[in-house]
Amino acid sequence: MNLFGTFDKTMQDVEKYFLADINISFNRAYRYDKVAALAESVPGVKSVEGWMSMGGEIVSADETTANELAFIAPPAESTLIEPILTEGRWLMPGDENAVVVGNHLLSVRPDLKVGDWVTMRIQNQESEWQIVGIYNIPGNVIPPLVYANYEYLSRLVNAPGDVYSLRIITDERDEATVAAIGSALQTLFDDEKIQVSDMQLAAEWRVAQTSQTDVLVYFMLVMAILTAIVGGLGLMGTMSINTLERTREIGVMRAIGASNWDIQMIVLVEGLFIGLLSWGASILFSVPITSALTYGVGVAIFKSPLAFTFGMQGIMIWLAITLGLAALASALPARRASRLTVRDTLAYE
Repeated sequence: MNLFGTFDKTMQDVEKYFLADINISFNRAYRYDKVAALAESVPGVKSVEGWMSMGGEIVSADETTANELAFIAPPAESTLIEPILTEGRWLMPGDENAVVVGNHLLSVRPDLKVGDWVTMRIQNQESEWQIVGIYNIPGNVIPPLVYANYEYLSRLVNAPGDVYSLRIITDERDEATVAAIGSALQTLFDDEKIQVSDMQLAAEWRVAQTSQTDVLVYFMLVMAILTAIVGGLGLMGTMSINTLERTREIGVMRAIGASNWDIQMIVLVEGLFIGLLSWGASILFSVPITSALTYGVGVAIFKSPLAFTFGMQGIMIWLAITLGLAALASALPARRASRLTVRDTLAYE
């Protein structure tokens, strides 16, 4: 459950970079005024933003090598991105040759830092850019993404007013309504001969992303349940042996007036107490195990360690499971103990 919470937090962090309800990418550049007007004509569309995306390279300091990257250029006043900054600042209106680089670019160019001037190559033309911030996004992003203001980048490539994608907010956010609006947009763009390369709904994107991690979480849940069942069987054996070893003691209690219910409760309470002890130990062990899992799974799947998440939900669920299994495991030994007669128990050797 801690790992599930970590994945959920990670998906929430990734979604901060894709806050639109519908993302539409085009095969080529289109005039923003044209495609935005078409999108806004569809009932249910609340607002539209035009973004630019473009391939490029970052040239090494000695100008001998270059690393591939992709420019993402939202409008300066965009409300559809909430980056997680680890250093520096985000883009501001009026920024021109300013870029925000991410953790993926730093993995191949660890020498970069806020304030550095770097040479970027776009459409075979080199230009100087200053790094004003560093962001972090989980996942494996190839090529690395750098963010720049749309207004400056579009002028730099002599394409002011052109966009390569639209990010759309709808009036209603439920999945069925957004899907219907997406279908209407696709039909309208097809009718207008506008080439849409990809249309992605926020809900579909979320399902696609979480489906990969859910498989691992469900597998681990099954393993946890199997472990709990084995533990329950072990507890049942322990309580049966305990009852067997205390046969004469049970006989003495029966002889002085202990009822069947009294005998059963003694065994059940002992079983529940053992279960509670194991639950308390599991909380202590879960801290280093969660830390190891978030690091290992993060590096394996997201190419970077995940944030450590430790919540009460898993603790309380495991408490309920532990008490339930302990009660079931103790029920049969308790019933056998209560059915022992005084004569049989006192004669037991």
